[in-house]
Amino acid sequence: MRVREATSDDYDEIARLTVAAYRALDTWVGDDYAAHLADVAARAGAGNTVVLVAEDDGGGRLLGSVTLTLGRGPYFEWTHGVDGDCGFRMLAVDPAAQGKGVGPRLVDECLDRARAAGCSRMVIGSTEWMVTAHRLYGRVGFRRVPELDQQWGDIRGLCFVLDLMAG
Repeated sequence: MRVREATSDDYDEIARLTVAAYRALDTWVGDDYAAHLADVAARAGAGNTVVLVAEDDGGGRLLGSVTLTLGRGPYFEWTHGVDGDCGFRMLAVDPAAQGKGVGPRLVDECLDRARAAGCSRMVIGSTEWMVTAHRLYGRVGFRRVPELDQQWGDIRGLCFVLDLMAG
């Protein structure tokens, strides 16, 4: 599997697999958010933002995607962020490829790129029902920071932080 930056040729497939991954969760976030998830071109064109894809080695089939924010910008969702913060959002693995290491590989790429860009802290959000993602974040070294949780409409945004300068 390799991870690379998405191209415009990938956008339709990223939209499909991202919405499919979110629809597979125990709680559906609604059609309005699905439209937001599917708007890959908007996030790919936003400041300080890179859309990454994981593809299989065989035929280049897209297995997953994530949106990395290297600093403040429209896709960095933490209003309390400080200089040196970065994050990622919309981590999604095609349901047909889940359990094959795609999510961890995408997270590792985000961390590598953030460190290379000089970011000092990765601040990410999740929801209460994304428990598989929480386990992944814990294995990587993220810690829950409940005092930084946010409310996104009816949804409680759980904050996770990783110090990129440690170790």
